[in-house]
Amino acid sequence: MRNVSQRTAVITLVVVIVAGIASVAWAAWSVTGNAKATATAASVTALQATATPQSSLYPGAKAAILVSVTNPNEFAIEVQSFTSGAAVQVDAKHLADGCTASSVVVLDKSALKLRVDGGDTEPFTVPDAVMMIDQAPQACQGASFVITLALAGVSLPD
Repeated sequence: MRNVSQRTAVITLVVVIVAGIASVAWAAWSVTGNAKATATAASVTALQATATPQSSLYPGAKAAILVSVTNPNEFAIEVQSFTSGAAVQVDAKHLADGCTASSVVVLDKSALKLRVDGGDTEPFTVPDAVMMIDQAPQACQGASFVITLALAGVSLPD
């Protein structure tokens, strides 16, 4: 058998120690793992709106309406259009006298850019939004009309 010199033994020992330290360092920096995260999307709540004509209607006349939009959501929205959401209703007395709901029409509006921040209420005036038809009967004089609007829009980024 061969005698190992003291110098060779020290070099071998140093190499083993350095290799051991290097493998520990590699193990300390080479860590992997997995994690799961859960995010919950906000629920969307319908907008609330009221509309008030800004002038009286008569045959052939158009009127602006003041639309007040409440956004109960946590995020801002942009109202982009509105249409008639349901049939126009006439008060009972004038309806019985011969005024028809078709005497008033909602003029659909698009290309609106009406911003309402989350939790806020914003009023907007929309010109020429409703009109009484030219052939509206005399029975419509003094009538009250209930007009339902359907708003359409999109959420906005913060």
